[in-house]
Amino acid sequence: MSRTRQAFPAISRAANLVRAELAMYPGRLSLIFRIVLACTSVMVLVMVFRIPAAALGAYYPLLLSRDSPRATRRSALRTSIACTLGAVEIILGAMLFAGSPFLHFFWLMANLFAVFYLISALKLYDAAVALGVLIASSMTIWDMGASPATRVTLTLYTLLSILMGCVISALIETLFAQTHPSDEVLDGIQQRLALAERLLRKGGDPGADVASLRIQLGRYATRGTGDVRELLAHSSYDGFYKAQLATVVALSGQLIELSINLGETIRLLSPSDAVRCNSIAQNIAGIRLRLAQEEAPDWLELSDEDEYANPTLGEIERNVELIAESFSDEAPTPHHHLPEPGEKQKIEIFQKDAFSNPEHLRFAIRGTLSAMACYLFYMSVGWTFLAGSVTTCILTALTNTGATRHKQLLRFAGFFLGACILGFGAQTLILPQIDSLAEFTLLFAFVIAIGAWAATSSPRLAYLGFQIVLAYDLTNLNRFALNTSLIPARDAILGIILGIIAMWLFFDHLWSRSTTVTMRAILLTAIRDVAQLGHMSNGEPLHELRRFQAECERISRNFDKIRTLSDLSVFEAFPKNQHESFMAHCIESFIPQLRAYLLVKTGLLQYRTTDGSPRHAELVDDVNRRSSEILLGAAQAIERYPGAFVGTIDPGDKRLLHSMKQATREAQGGGGGSSATGLRLYSSLLDLALHVQTQLHVPILE
Repeated sequence: MSRTRQAFPAISRAANLVRAELAMYPGRLSLIFRIVLACTSVMVLVMVFRIPAAALGAYYPLLLSRDSPRATRRSALRTSIACTLGAVEIILGAMLFAGSPFLHFFWLMANLFAVFYLISALKLYDAAVALGVLIASSMTIWDMGASPATRVTLTLYTLLSILMGCVISALIETLFAQTHPSDEVLDGIQQRLALAERLLRKGGDPGADVASLRIQLGRYATRGTGDVRELLAHSSYDGFYKAQLATVVALSGQLIELSINLGETIRLLSPSDAVRCNSIAQNIAGIRLRLAQEEAPDWLELSDEDEYANPTLGEIERNVELIAESFSDEAPTPHHHLPEPGEKQKIEIFQKDAFSNPEHLRFAIRGTLSAMACYLFYMSVGWTFLAGSVTTCILTALTNTGATRHKQLLRFAGFFLGACILGFGAQTLILPQIDSLAEFTLLFAFVIAIGAWAATSSPRLAYLGFQIVLAYDLTNLNRFALNTSLIPARDAILGIILGIIAMWLFFDHLWSRSTTVTMRAILLTAIRDVAQLGHMSNGEPLHELRRFQAECERISRNFDKIRTLSDLSVFEAFPKNQHESFMAHCIESFIPQLRAYLLVKTGLLQYRTTDGSPRHAELVDDVNRRSSEILLGAAQAIERYPGAFVGTIDPGDKRLLHSMKQATREAQGGGGGSSATGLRLYSSLLDLALHVQTQLHVPILE
């Protein structure tokens, strides 16, 4: 495919993407309603009690996680603690340095440096950004010509409004969960099964529209099963049923990963595979019905067929069979993807290399230079209302160029829509006609609903919604009266433009790292990790299973990062050079196969756990060894490109694959269903590795 067409898609393709992002999905309306209720509640309290400097309070509820009431409370607590500590530091620092312009300047610089360092080094990105926005807002307050008491009061009121937003959001989520009781564990399983079923029912249909389905699958893949696992660990199920659900939760997460792979070729399946898709979808529907009725699903048998035009389909069929099997009356086998019920998860605040990796220091220097350049410019010309430029630097500072420019584009577009279109429109056409808080509240809720609808999309579009809400809040909550002035919206847009220019001049050119370089490093790590996965020592089985679990989760996160970076690479320079085109080809060709390879490896672990040592041990060892060698060779070829290439497929590899398939057929013919399942998995393992090797030599269209 032409890289130019990928970088500049047709208008119809872009429209289809936006339509898919904004499409309805289960729970979206409820989520939007709760966001609107939280933001509007803060606004009403701010206007009724005339709380100054409180525009951020009506914006912060949008930033909190809403995966579950527990996640919302945790996110609100982190944000509250970060902002409280930030406010304390601001007031104490002001007491020491605000009296001297020289010390005041370096105090602001130190604050910005600390903010950018935390954004890079903290694992809690949302808390770091919340702190950064508070710091940027406080800079404007402490550069005012007001008395120190007034500036302290405004700082505390800003903190109060943020805490109000956090508390109200947590209360609304908790009350909603209590007034709409449901089994969140079973609901989480049902939602994942339903998505897989809907995708499978579109198998083989060339005209099927699966864009919105793929976005929803990606959303669930990014979230993982951590929230459901935590709910299960704190549930009141009896031990036996909890162990059964533990396995089903993990398998449903695997099913989402497999469905993502299948979604890329779902419209191109062979007629026989399309029929198989419908059969599997019927099985999933039966499982969902039985779960809704709290009954054990019927036992499903794997197909006797061993060949699939799409190998992922066979793994999906096996996954669905294992889900049904997990509800059997026999004692379930604990799955490696789920910790023991009630097991405490270690909470980490900083990255492991937070104080040793110089990249964090460089990131902080780049961000500080950009923000201070904005500060010096608007202070030197006396245009302090351009302070939004510093906030732009904080919000759009990311580790690679493509991601930064993507966020800058969404921030500018969001402020243009929120301030110029909605803000200007409201101030010129609607606000002069209304004269009560109730009417203003209805208008405010309508705008927040528009922003929340975009904010509940995937990461490709969600940030647009955040900025629509922030822009409207800053232009219409800056005074306790109906604001008909166009100046706040104008200054907000100009401030963003100033911030983007500063980021382009400093942040993007000093120690910058392109998206392609980042993708290459992560891809090489992922390929090597997948190739070496499962090489267990002779340690304690439970410890080895947990180690295997951690490795699988880390590799899956790397796959998600690569896909995200691939989407962001279009925001970098054009035309793409040969190396960038080669990397784009590798990402498009390898990621589905590597995800499938990872899932086959996890399936083999489950097989060995339940069925003991596989038959044909020597053949299996050869397949394991050769599959790993092929992937490591592919990683070496990518690393040395264009100086090294992997040779064409070795005839010995073809013979090895043929021998494994022959052994599988013999096992099926001899009635060894369990042995055949394991051998088929090993056959898929080698087949996927050979596919990766083959794709290295597919011509790349420039």
